[in-house]
This record gives sequence, structure tokens and C-alpha cells, in this order.
Amino acid sequence: MLFVKKIFYIFLFVGVIYTALFLIASQNYQNGLNEVQHTANRVFYFLNTPGAQQTFERIPKIQNMPGPVRPVLGSLPSLFDSLSGKQTPFPQIGAQLKTIIEVYKKSLEGHDLAQIDLQMASLAGARLSGANLNRANLLGADLTEADLSGVDFGKANLKNVVMTKANLSGVDFQIARLINADLSHANLTGANFTGATVKNCNFTGANFSETNFSQVDLSGTDFSQMDLSGVIMRNANLRGADFSKANLEKIDLGESDLRKINLFAANLKQSRLVGMDLDEADLRGANLTGADLSGTDLYKANLSGANLGASDLTDANLSGADLSSTTLNNAKLLKVKNLTCEQIDSAILDRKTAQLPDYITLSWTTDEAYTCTNTQR
Repeated sequence: MLFVKKIFYIFLFVGVIYTALFLIASQNYQNGLNEVQHTANRVFYFLNTPGAQQTFERIPKIQNMPGPVRPVLGSLPSLFDSLSGKQTPFPQIGAQLKTIIEVYKKSLEGHDLAQIDLQMASLAGARLSGANLNRANLLGADLTEADLSGVDFGKANLKNVVMTKANLSGVDFQIARLINADLSHANLTGANFTGATVKNCNFTGANFSETNFSQVDLSGTDFSQMDLSGVIMRNANLRGADFSKANLEKIDLGESDLRKINLFAANLKQSRLVGMDLDEADLRGANLTGADLSGTDLYKANLSGANLGASDLTDANLSGADLSSTTLNNAKLLKVKNLTCEQIDSAILDRKTAQLPDYITLSWTTDEAYTCTNTQR
């Protein structure tokens, strides 16, 4: 009986101590919340004053104002965090201030909103041109048909964001996270995605004039039938991406990974593909007229039906490449590597413009018929 009483008093003592500590932590939390809430209320007060612009720009700072961790009854870790001085922002304050941005979304041009929290915000049709949204959190936000021209989205979280038909001309997406984002029919003229994370995004019908995708991982992205003429994709990961029937005229793909890329019937006229890795790439029916393929690895690439007229294949590797019905008229083949007579016989070649490496000899019997000899060991 004495043992049971001791256990009872121990539990009672622990319970009293826990309750006291919980009440102290709860009061600390409430004091911190009241302080931040008071600051947030001043934002609402000054909204319709001449200093409204400065008021908007205070929102990110207030959203990120830290306070004591809220203790949860029965959770020792939360109580310990609260009493040990650990601090986090108050999500309920952030949600209140987000509502202000949603209400005044038509009057936000040029505002400095860096690090603002706009998760799941409803900003369709917003006017944010020239605004600073660097490191902003826009997870799941709706920016349909918004004017975002010239906005700084550097390092921003744009996961699941909807930017359908938005004006994104001149936008800075450097090092931003665009995962499952919808940019269909958006204007991306001059947008800069350098170093951004771009995964499973929808670019259907987007305008890519002078868009920069350098150093971006676009592996597996669907760009089929899109107009990407003049786009910059230097040092990008395009492995397995689908560019079938896309317009890639004058595109710059310098130093990018193009292994197993789908370029079926793509327009690559005058494109720059210097030193590219096009192992097993699908280039069937592609237009490569005047393209610079010098130093490119075309090992086992499928070039059947492609047009390589006037292209530069200096130091390119054609080992195992399929050249059946491939047009080679006026192509620079003088220093091409691993070209075989079998490949030449299957290709389309013009006697007057043929420029072949010294290890390939053609003995022409007519303007169209010849005997090929390969002296390469």
C-alpha cells in the first residue's frame, strides 16, 4: 500500500510540474503572438494611407517574425522547444497578411516582397510587374493571367504554381524551384531560368523567344511541337527530353547532355550543337541544314531521313549512326570520324559537293553511281 502511495505522489508531482511548465510555455507563446499580432494590425490600419506601399513591403518581415514554439498538451518535445527558447514564425499571422496581398493584387507593381509567404494564394490576374519576390514561397499559388513581367523569382519556391497565360517576359527564375508548375500559354520572352530546378512542368503553347535555360535540369521534359527558336540551353541536362517536331532553329545547346533525346522531325536549322553528346539520339527526319555539329558524338544516333546539308561535322563521331536516306549534300565531312562505306551507300550524296575524309575514296562511274573504298583500319 505504501508503494502505491509513493507512485501516486510521484505521478502527482510530475503532473503538477508539467502543468506549471505548460502554463508558463503557453503564456510565453501567447505573449509572443500578441506582440506580432499588434504589429500586423498596424499594417491593416495603414493600408489606405499615403504610406501604403511601405506597408505592403513590411508584410514579409512581419510574416517571418519569430516567436516561441506553441506547446502542445501531451507533447514533451514541443514543451521542451518552447521553454528552451526555440522560435518559429506564426502561421496564422502569415495567413492574415497573405489575405491583404490577395485583396490588393491589382496594385503590387514594383513592390519589394522578398521572402513573402504566399502559399496557396489566389492571385489570378494580379499586377506584380517589376516586383521583388526573391526567395518567396508561392507553393500552389494561382497566378493565372497575372502580369509578372520583370519579376525577380530568384530562389523562390514555385512548386505546383499555376501561371497559365501569365506575362513572364524578362522574369528572373535563377535558382528557383519549379516543380509540377503550369506555365502553359505563358509569355516567357527573355525569361532567365539559369540554374533553376525545373521538373514535370507544363510549357504547352508558351512563348520562348530568347528564353535562357542554361544549367537547368530539363531531363524528360516534353517540348514537342513547340517553337524554341533562338532559345539558350547551354550546359543543360536534356537527357530523354522530347523535342519531336519542335522548332529549334538557331538554338544554342552548347555543352548540354543530349543523350537519348527525341529530336524526331525537329527543325535544327543553323543550330549550335558543338561537342554535344547525342548518343542514341532520335534525329529521324530532322532538319539540320547549316547546323554546327563539330566534335559532336553521334554514336548510334538515328539520322535516317535527316537533312545534314551544309552542316559542319568536323571531328564528329558517326560510329554506328543510321544515315539511311540522310542528305549529306555540301556537308563538311573532311575530318569526320568513323564514317563507313555502308553509311555513305545508304545516304544521299551529291558528287559535286561531296567533302569526304581522306580514308574514304569514291570512284564515280556516273553522277549518281560510285564505288566506295574505306582505307581506315
